[in-house]
Amino acid sequence: MTPRYPIRIFLFILLLLPAGLITTAANTGLGVTLINYTLDTVNNDVNLGYTITINAEVTNFDSVPFNGFINFGLHNSTQILTNSGVFDQPPYSGDSISLGGYETVPAIFSIGINQPYFRPGPDVVVVWPICTQQIVDSIIIHLNILDPSGINDNQEIPFSYAVVNSNLLIKTADSKINFKQVRIYNALGQQLQETDADFISDIHLPALAQGIYYCQLVTADGRKAVIRFISPEK
Repeated sequence: MTPRYPIRIFLFILLLLPAGLITTAANTGLGVTLINYTLDTVNNDVNLGYTITINAEVTNFDSVPFNGFINFGLHNSTQILTNSGVFDQPPYSGDSISLGGYETVPAIFSIGINQPYFRPGPDVVVVWPICTQQIVDSIIIHLNILDPSGINDNQEIPFSYAVVNSNLLIKTADSKINFKQVRIYNALGQQLQETDADFISDIHLPALAQGIYYCQLVTADGRKAVIRFISPEK
């Protein structure tokens, strides 16, 4: 039989410890939490030139009131865009605010998906609060950005694709369609691979972790198409 004395001794030591030394882990600080956002298309596709409206909440995740200045930052997969002119923030941004313990206030942001900061292909927007408190929550939205001038052309490219083992196979319904460039992106919009050749139909993929990836295909006459694919578990 297992002796119970070590457990009793451990409990006795806990009772002797000052209460301030017994703590539990908790997320305390300020955060901005997504409620919803608007797009002009579906499946997180968005056209260049469109303005995304984000409905969110700013919350003090601490029992201690917050009194101080608050601002908000924005970046995409390549650069910080806070002061680029494409980011509109709540009217209280840059001012001193007071939030009681666990108090929440609404926040509306708008982001212009404009060149030269955004370009066709996968990308991401991240919004976070800037203040003296610890940051415990931010907004992350993954996007697939489309060029409105090329949408119709993309829809008219007759092709199919499949992922087989470590290869992305492209099959066109018209032998005259010449895919000359293929780029592979991860979900953060980071380019992982580029292939340039004539009549690309079999792309050997790099070593990819399981997840969602994007492939941008460009024809010899400049038409573009973006597809999503899932890399299977290795």
